[in-house]
Amino acid sequence: MKKLLTALFLLFAFVLHAEERMNHDWLFRIANDATADYSAEKLDCSDWQKVRLPHTPRYEKYYPGEQWQGICWYRHTIEVDKLRGEQLWLNIEGAMNVADVWVNGVHCTHHLGGYLPVAVDLTSHLHKGKNSIAVRLDNNDNPITGPRPMKKLDFMFYGGLYRNVSLIRKGEVAITHPFIDTTPAEGGVFVTYDKVSERSADVNVAVSVENDGRKAKNIIVVNRLLDGVKVVAESRNGHKLAGKSRTTVKSKMVVKNPRLWSHLSPARYTLQTTIEVGGKVVDEESRKIGIRSIEIKDNELYVNGKKSFLRGVNRHQCHPYIGYAVCDNAQVRDAVRIKEAGFDFVRLSHYPQSTAFLEACDSLGIFVLNCVFGWQYFNKKEPKFREFCYQQTRDMVRRDRNHPSILAWEASLNETKQPADFIAEMSRLVHEEYPAPYCYSAGWQRGYDIYVESRQFRIFNNIKDHDVPLIVSEYGDWEYYANDGGLTQYVRGWRQKPELTSRQLREDGERRMVQMVENVYTAHIDNLTSVKAMADGFWVMFDYNRGYTAEIEASGVMSLDRLPKYAYYYYRSLRPEGEPMVYIASYLDENSPEEKAIISNCEIVKLISNGNEVATLNFDTKATPMRTFQKVALPNCNNLTAVGYRNGKEVARHTVLAPEKAEKIALEVSNCGITLGKNDQVFVYVHLKDKNNTTPNFTGGEVRLAVEGDAFIEGEKVSPFRAGVASFVVRTGDKGGNIKVRAEYGAMTDSAQISF
Repeated sequence: MKKLLTALFLLFAFVLHAEERMNHDWLFRIANDATADYSAEKLDCSDWQKVRLPHTPRYEKYYPGEQWQGICWYRHTIEVDKLRGEQLWLNIEGAMNVADVWVNGVHCTHHLGGYLPVAVDLTSHLHKGKNSIAVRLDNNDNPITGPRPMKKLDFMFYGGLYRNVSLIRKGEVAITHPFIDTTPAEGGVFVTYDKVSERSADVNVAVSVENDGRKAKNIIVVNRLLDGVKVVAESRNGHKLAGKSRTTVKSKMVVKNPRLWSHLSPARYTLQTTIEVGGKVVDEESRKIGIRSIEIKDNELYVNGKKSFLRGVNRHQCHPYIGYAVCDNAQVRDAVRIKEAGFDFVRLSHYPQSTAFLEACDSLGIFVLNCVFGWQYFNKKEPKFREFCYQQTRDMVRRDRNHPSILAWEASLNETKQPADFIAEMSRLVHEEYPAPYCYSAGWQRGYDIYVESRQFRIFNNIKDHDVPLIVSEYGDWEYYANDGGLTQYVRGWRQKPELTSRQLREDGERRMVQMVENVYTAHIDNLTSVKAMADGFWVMFDYNRGYTAEIEASGVMSLDRLPKYAYYYYRSLRPEGEPMVYIASYLDENSPEEKAIISNCEIVKLISNGNEVATLNFDTKATPMRTFQKVALPNCNNLTAVGYRNGKEVARHTVLAPEKAEKIALEVSNCGITLGKNDQVFVYVHLKDKNNTTPNFTGGEVRLAVEGDAFIEGEKVSPFRAGVASFVVRTGDKGGNIKVRAEYGAMTDSAQISF
């Protein structure tokens, strides 16, 4: 798969625009004394830990029961060789949760909320030579940012500088930073679309420019739209910009016969924006954009004029051991997994997520419901809580407004009763920051453009249909789990029978994973037949850890370490334009039930055992949704091959053999087609195998992993098998080259060499 990420590199003051990743050479310490002050310009840091970003304050256990909370500090030194005519901005993509920033001992910023950028104009605080940056982070429970205290929370928000940090260098005349220039609907480059069709589309570009010098400058703002290397549209606008002032220059480009972006065909163009002064280019920015229309008619969704239903899933961004500290390529791999699982839509539960993940959604064709940070919490007593929510909404739209994958903005606190005036203001802010067509707010109560509702609330309230645009935000989990609407997770005692829920670990075995598929199958069909919804989002893509219990939330179609369950194959089968597939959801071991579950998007599936055809299954691939799941009684079956047919021709095949005695292990590096890079993270799996390469459903034992070369293991170096697979997280260094990975389980060994 084509690599999605563009390298960022440092250029010096005489160059137009430079963004340097500052992910290396950080110093870190946990402050056991909350009053300790490590902000001084000069400080003895000899006992501090050297770290790279993304970084988490502490590696967490696979099943934690608790996460680290407290105060931590980071320090970094930057060296400046010249300052005249230059601006320097610090951009922190994610700092959990309350951040304070000092430059050379001077306090510059106090920022609330860990999911959106912290931007600091460093220009007036720096001097020639070495300069110190100190960051204090506090991820303790906070009544202003919410949500509930960690001990009552259904997920974890971890800590640290867990995303990228960059230093941006600009000249005197420059495109502004949207988190420093905070004029509503302006700042930076803002792209919108109108009158979109297959014949023509209007591409509107607003470019905010500042003149940091004292003298007026005549500027020309140039926008070029490229399809590959071909310029398909261009605009040039002149303006006289006074000293120490800013302006926003707006232009329109008409694109004939545009290639339109959609979840089925994610075509993108490159927009190059340059600022010219005196015939010379003094600033330049480039970004990928996608031309598309999103319209709601009669409560149904139309993408580029075509009625669409989006099959989707929710995502928590956490990974085992490292929490939120996930590198860009690992974010991209998650998006690949979501698309390959059969989903065209993802809800970012319950907070804005990495821009690298959004960029991958743009590239792959995954619509996104972007969400502000919130979960079952509204602070009525503290006015600053509302202010925080309003600012979060503005910042979310400003950061992500140019991504074609954004379907709507969930400017609503998840599963929270909110006052009517609060709802009205949150929705208004969305449209104030995005005053253009194809923009929709979404929320859990009436008052937003789109109503989001979980299936369990629909069932418990006996709702048959809605008279407003609807997205089924969550389904397939709580309605099979709890006796109420899921608002009191931390109160135990109401749980349904575990074997009947959708919360099934891979190691829970065949019967329970098949039960999960049956639940999902029924719920998804209900979403398409009982209400008029434009999209639905299964809960959830990946298992995740929670604050209120040590028990993992196991309703993911993939495990916490990104291994598929049977439900993963069910969703893959629902993509009619996808590759034909057939899957036998059975281990064929001594615990397998007599009825075997078969998943396929083929018209006919023939089952063969011991060379004999034992059953023929017909699948209704014309239904909406397709009926792709069946069970068939096959007693005493220890080998089974499923052969899928379309139009009378074999198009897919899957074979399962009953496991025998394990005798070897096999290493797998799960890069999802994304080339391993520097400062990257990848899952390494160790599979237990018998002589036929069948993996038994075995949980236990101790697998040891060792790494040689420019890489190391993040988290545990010894892992048990879970359903026959042990997993590890390996992080690469900065030198590149070859690394050797070696696994041991008793006398069994396997090794692999990886280049990056």
